[in-house]
Amino acid sequence: MIARCNTLFCEIVYEDGTVSVAEYKDDAEAKSAVMEQHDRAKTARTNGPQELPASRIAKVFVYDKHPGDFNADGTLSSDEVQAAIKDLVKGVDVVDVMALSQAVSNLAHPMQEPTGPFGSRFKAKETGELELSL
Repeated sequence: MIARCNTLFCEIVYEDGTVSVAEYKDDAEAKSAVMEQHDRAKTARTNGPQELPASRIAKVFVYDKHPGDFNADGTLSSDEVQAAIKDLVKGVDVVDVMALSQAVSNLAHPMQEPTGPFGSRFKAKETGELELSL
């Protein structure tokens, strides 16, 4: 169990690959909510006011701060930007400036492609995973 004094944020990764972020006061509240969601999915019940089918949960990443707040000021070191540009133009004779601009802009974006089917969608480093018995 991860000890917490303040609220925590959980990135909930569902079996279908979608994610959501929720804020809880502690691990106990997070586990209770996540287990309720997962139980709803296992028993083919709906979830939330939209009454859509509930989704099974694959993994839950824990953060001290909202992972969407990663690099909120939108800045990077010049070394990071130069290294990224170098990689983007390597072996290219003609550079698509719009694509390069978009790629540089994406460097500061808080989200990323996941590293695996149930990987995090955020660049922020999680403080742990919520241990569940699903």
